[in-house]
Amino acid sequence: MTEQIPAATANRITWQIGQRVSRTDTEELGTVVRINGFIKVKWDGGRTSYFRHGTRANIQLPPE
Repeated sequence: MTEQIPAATANRITWQIGQRVSRTDTEELGTVVRINGFIKVKWDGGRTSYFRHGTRANIQLPPE
């Protein structure tokens, strides 16, 4: 029996390493590089940000 990987949703608890994300205010794109009690995002512009799972933040899945 194979374990199903949940689809990425707006709920950050389902995000995975390698997931592309964007800022809500500038639409800057980045990649989730670590999940360990927090979400570490490396932005395409070179900066790094950290987000907590249950805290409001200006981060979202990029628009399709």
